Amino acid sequence: MRADCIRVRVPEDARPTGFTAAGERVSVVAGEHVVQRLKPKVPLEGIVETLRFLGADAAGRDVHVPVSSQAELDTILCNGQERPH
Repeated sequence: MRADCIRVRVPEDARPTGFTAAGERVSVVAGEHVVQRLKPKVPLEGIVETLRFLGADAAGRDVHVPVSSQAELDTILCNGQERPH
């Protein structure tokens, strides 16, 4: 598994939704987060990458957001801002 880390700002009006490691569906809270771009170890149908927002839900748990396309990835990471490097 390859992981790239980036820092992103999630605005109040953009709440990506994903899952905790325990499988609970949660939203990412607004604010600045460290995110790991992960390529799945095994192919998952319809999933291009997974974004792991570190400590990003209301309880401080990691949130794993599956991404199904490059366009969706760009929308989540950029949300109208300059793309992180």
